Amino acid sequence: MRTARTLSVAAAGLTAAAALAFGAPASVAASSAPGGTAPASGYVIVNGHRVVAGTIIGEWGRTARGERYSFTYKAGEARPAAPVGPAAASCSVYISDVSFLGSGANAWFQWETSQACSGSYGSQKLQTQMWRSSWSGPRGYNNWHSTGLTTSNFIDFGWSTDCNDGGGTYTYYPVMQGYASGIGWGPKTRSNNDLRKGCGTRSPNP
Repeated sequence: MRTARTLSVAAAGLTAAAALAFGAPASVAASSAPGGTAPASGYVIVNGHRVVAGTIIGEWGRTARGERYSFTYKAGEARPAAPVGPAAASCSVYISDVSFLGSGANAWFQWETSQACSGSYGSQKLQTQMWRSSWSGPRGYNNWHSTGLTTSNFIDFGWSTDCNDGGGTYTYYPVMQGYASGIGWGPKTRSNNDLRKGCGTRSPNP
């Protein structure tokens, strides 16, 4: 059974989010394209990494005076200027579109998250969760899952969670949130798409 967990990690950005083979790093999935490289169209460069155009990006940081800021924008659009001056530390998070793979009792959701930090950010990690619709607003379909703290300036993880087939029809989408010890928690961001599926109120492997 698949559960919400990291797939293989690759510092390749969201270069193959939609085509990521289960259990394979993004770099391997990208190399399966003709000529061994992913097609250039549909991607933009954000903070030195290729990102699918339209991906929602959350950025937050801290200035030398200790003032914090945060904002969101879409890859390919103009990045907003930090409202309080140059950052002493900053991080950006990216979340891919969510995919639905398999069928019936062997169906699952899959998505990818990345985070890049610069400056005196300290250590970083990220967390993610699948949300689903309800009459009272979004609710967690599975538990929050987190990476460990690392001093690396870039992390990239794939995730999956099972569909509880036949449990009722709802709208599903993943969210993520980044953290850096030198800044704090960033804004929650969600995938640019959502999926209407009959997967019930709670993942069988939360």
